[in-house]
Amino acid sequence: MKKLFLIASLFLASWVSAQQVEPVRYEVSRWNKEQDCHFQAIGQSDGIMAYETDKTDKDKHRLWSFACLDSTLYETRNDLIPLPEKVKFSASGSDGRFAAFLFVNDGNKKAADTLDFIVVSFDKENGSYQTFWNKWAEKSVPLSVEVVKGTMMMAVNNKAGNGVLYFYNLANNQYRMVTPASTGSNVLFQTDAFQQERCFVVAAKEYENKRFVSTSFMLYSPTGDLQGSYRYENIPSASLGRMGFRFDESRHLVVIGTLEREMGRKVNLEGVTENFDKESLGVVWLRFLSSSPESHIYLFKDMPEIEHALTASDRVRLREERLKKQKKENTTLSEIAFQFLTPRLTDFGDLTVFALEAFMPYYHTETRMNYGYYGYYGGYPYTYTIFDGYDFFSEVLLAFDSNGQLQWQQSVKFDNELTYDLFPHAGEGVCFDELVVASPYYNRLRYTAFDAQGQVLMNLQEAKLAPIYGADYVEDEYFAQLTPWYDNRFLIYGSQIIQNSTQPKPRRTVYYLQKVQYD
Repeated sequence: MKKLFLIASLFLASWVSAQQVEPVRYEVSRWNKEQDCHFQAIGQSDGIMAYETDKTDKDKHRLWSFACLDSTLYETRNDLIPLPEKVKFSASGSDGRFAAFLFVNDGNKKAADTLDFIVVSFDKENGSYQTFWNKWAEKSVPLSVEVVKGTMMMAVNNKAGNGVLYFYNLANNQYRMVTPASTGSNVLFQTDAFQQERCFVVAAKEYENKRFVSTSFMLYSPTGDLQGSYRYENIPSASLGRMGFRFDESRHLVVIGTLEREMGRKVNLEGVTENFDKESLGVVWLRFLSSSPESHIYLFKDMPEIEHALTASDRVRLREERLKKQKKENTTLSEIAFQFLTPRLTDFGDLTVFALEAFMPYYHTETRMNYGYYGYYGGYPYTYTIFDGYDFFSEVLLAFDSNGQLQWQQSVKFDNELTYDLFPHAGEGVCFDELVVASPYYNRLRYTAFDAQGQVLMNLQEAKLAPIYGADYVEDEYFAQLTPWYDNRFLIYGSQIIQNSTQPKPRRTVYYLQKVQYD
């Protein structure tokens, strides 16, 4: 049985010893709850850690640290770059040579007249940084940043709809602005970058009279030229939701997305890309061989193993309905629906695994008595609702073959605590001939593995993450996430509050990176 091993070694600062010691953990001191810290991988086995420091230069610009890390999380260089006060990190991307970090104006009145965004780019080949900035059209909202062949594509939405694409050459900072053609209003919804195909994929949701009618998919070259355009019309009462993209062996675009229930009411275009309230009834597999796509639709209610992914109450309801149907009582099976976070695609041999994290918002009601301003009148009760947080209760895995046939469906439960924020709680990676699904939680890693037929190879395992110092104790943790890095290595990152009475500073708050490998 293979296990996730934590490569155990102590972190030694470079000024203590000239000998390089392989650290498994990289920590950045967090001096403020609003401090930004972000990691962007470059190529296969290194990356840049960008974080806001508590220092400013003589012009009152905030100093940001950009630390280059190798595959051992050893800091090879660290550069301080001044950025205007109150700019906020928005997105980043890399193509193996260039990495680009997008920062947006977050209410800085002094900078409002001069810039809306600033980009810091790093050229790994030349070891140099560049910055450039510009203004957008009024009320623009950035969606994403993608990098292919030295070109950064920036997707920007107007709050009323109609998105714009900016293509920046990171070598000379020359740019081209492209407005995707559309018959009606559109909102740029999702983007992706493909290094081998040397293109960007852009998905736009199209509206007519503020009603969602279709999704367009556009392929752009690094120079901003349109290479292909496809369209998927909504089916009755349902639309294409969160999705992932890939190309088949013949370079045909393949899209796998959720099938969301349409509520019938008009859509508010503002903030549509961050709206995760819609429920998904199933999954759609699409391949664009021509103008009309080849498609397969799979509803969750028709999947025999989906019961294991449900909450306890939904599982009881489903079993009661099936029992009534077996007794030939007058009943119909109701729809099975989930709220999902943005999905992930993983190539697993000849299969493509579509992974989605299901969550559910929880509320409770409280009733209190109101006695009026002076308290002279008889009291009357009033009830209000309080949001308790999101419960990420299950991860659903769907494996498709090259023709869009669903080969197997599985699910994993990690039993996370409620959280007030939406962020990925798990990650998937192919290690050797196994699909590993793992989730970090309070300095521990829970994981399981599946074979190519979808069979579970091990029950849910748990391993403790190796600390920097043996006496470290994690008091609290925020936004712990995991992502595949290279080969059989994974990267875990998040924020922690750590207690250690043996250290000069017994309590430290850090943003951390931790490397683990599956052997």
